[in-house]
Amino acid sequence: MGCALLSTSTLGLVGCSEEIDESNFAIKSEMTAADFILSNEDYSMAKEIFSKVALGSKDGSQIINVLAARGNYTIFLPNNEAVSEYLKTEGVPSVAELTDEQLNLLAKSCIIDNENSPAYETADFPTTGSFEKANLNDRLLSCMMEDSTSEYIINGTSRVVDENNEVSNGFIHVVNRVVAPSAFTLDRLIGSADNMKVFAYLLKVTGWDKKLVDNLDISYEDPDRPKKYELNNVAPFVNQQHRYLGFTAMVEIDSVYEALAGIEKQLDSVGNLVNGEDFIPAIQREAEKHYGTMALTNFTHKDNALNQFVAYHLLKGKMAYNKIVHHFNEWLYKVGDAKNPSRDYPTNVWDYFTTMGTHPRLLKVTQVGNTTMAPDIVDKNEHPMFINRISDHQNGPEDDYHEKYAKRTGIRLAATNGKFDNNGLNGYYYPLRSLLVYDSELANEMHNERIRIDVSTVFHELLSNNVRGTEYRHFENGFFENISRESPDTKLLYLMVPGLAEWNDGQGDEFMVAGLYDFTMKLPPVPKDGTYEIRMGVAHNSLRGMCQIYFGSDPDRLKPAGLPYDMRQQAKPENPEIPYQPDGDDWEINYENDRMLRNQGYMKAPQYYTICNGKAETPIRQRYGTWSCVRRIITTANMKANETYYLRFKTALKKTDSQFFMDYIEYASTNVYNNPGKSEDIW
Repeated sequence: MGCALLSTSTLGLVGCSEEIDESNFAIKSEMTAADFILSNEDYSMAKEIFSKVALGSKDGSQIINVLAARGNYTIFLPNNEAVSEYLKTEGVPSVAELTDEQLNLLAKSCIIDNENSPAYETADFPTTGSFEKANLNDRLLSCMMEDSTSEYIINGTSRVVDENNEVSNGFIHVVNRVVAPSAFTLDRLIGSADNMKVFAYLLKVTGWDKKLVDNLDISYEDPDRPKKYELNNVAPFVNQQHRYLGFTAMVEIDSVYEALAGIEKQLDSVGNLVNGEDFIPAIQREAEKHYGTMALTNFTHKDNALNQFVAYHLLKGKMAYNKIVHHFNEWLYKVGDAKNPSRDYPTNVWDYFTTMGTHPRLLKVTQVGNTTMAPDIVDKNEHPMFINRISDHQNGPEDDYHEKYAKRTGIRLAATNGKFDNNGLNGYYYPLRSLLVYDSELANEMHNERIRIDVSTVFHELLSNNVRGTEYRHFENGFFENISRESPDTKLLYLMVPGLAEWNDGQGDEFMVAGLYDFTMKLPPVPKDGTYEIRMGVAHNSLRGMCQIYFGSDPDRLKPAGLPYDMRQQAKPENPEIPYQPDGDDWEINYENDRMLRNQGYMKAPQYYTICNGKAETPIRQRYGTWSCVRRIITTANMKANETYYLRFKTALKKTDSQFFMDYIEYASTNVYNNPGKSEDIW
């Protein structure tokens, strides 16, 4: 899709409205946030800043006046010492001398409009990751709890020194440094960290730095776009107003490269790397072991080994640490309050992502649950995250799917980079302490496991726009890079389970398309050449429709994959087309019933997910009849790792309100679905 893109932070796109609907908020007798600020001289500089900045347009209300009105605001209020420190750092004598850009940064960065939800008190703070809602500059703020003090630090530098000051329109948390997220794009942010000079150099010599600067798709902007979108039989959707673009980078710290090359980095007086070329031979040799020897001396060439090495570190999609994997209804997990979910994760959760470049590959991220028996996990309640961890689970039909051990431990992902901010304008980076490569052993290990890919990771714009796990959204055609050839009446929708309900969605969300739809979806790559079953997770009901599915490598010449698929049918014993038989006590009989279902092109849904009511009691594998939940086997095909494949979905009905549903995609190689020595598990 052709589009105009911006990487600037001065657009003033804000998340809260100047029109205040008083019916949405309760009245309390306490002072307002504005009263709190005005009543204490130690916040006089913040008051001056808030008085100089308007919300929205220049003619909008001053922020100090907005904070005197009804609402639900979370405010990280800088005291005078914090503002003075910022002025000193910027070389500005007083608040009066700050530029409009600086004032907007300071005023809007420290306020989150929680809208109809309660403001955040510290009990709601993420211990590692980002807040669910963005600030008034449309940026997510990161938050971590310091182990030694149990104090919260916002965006890496701003320590909360006075917490939970409740006012009638929210909570105020006083901080000792101003909250001012970096305006650097991801490439510059990596380069600004003293311990990432070598990877920053690799970005430049391969040309990847120039591909990490986009932030906003101007062509998608429409000031007249309605706020809401209505669809028959479904609650109103929020119309997606912006198309932000973002990235996530996995970056080795300099000591990894120093050990590989056997040299130390050398910096000039201003911190620039001066011996970057000296690191290239060792890194190039390592890269050539895994990515070949084509275009040897042209580091910017797509086939060059060093170029491919760097590309495998880069993902499309801006992901805060606590949003890389998504917890909702995995086995044994009781989410509790969906707005403030439990942080007790018993079972491993993972997602697969597609790396950047013309040789895309799968990268798996796993967060380890506290039931793990793996010896490399010392503190089971720490829930560490790993890249390309390959686990062996207790996966019998009556087991609990805990991790027994890691066949490949993977590389541990650090949530932060110490004193260096890893939250940039258009992305995050995460430090690694081991070298990240896609080797043949990893390809084999992925090939031998069932690969279940949530559609939220396929459509990276959901990640960059903080959609995943939030609310109903509607997107105009052209929004998703990996969806093309949409018919005019194709309606693209995202749904997250509202609160807690008995939905059948894996991870609590789904991708839905309505109308007289016809669209083509680009698939993630397979790990290595071979024969794969391609499946999709689907929840059937009477509101669904019927579609013809096509598959192939040429998006303009895809071939039908079977007969039209009717998502309105009920999976049940009486239906010979989807002959679902409920599980009984005899697993030999259960497995035979599963084989009969497979013969018709279906599988039961995974045992791994439970219905979305938060109780973690009923696996969606048990859902049949009116609210059937199945895996549809789309096709079996010979697929190549370096080939791009597509699915096309075209409605077979002339109904404008019929629904297409997709939850996840599965790849299963013959080693998984047709292994005579080891049957595929039910998980």
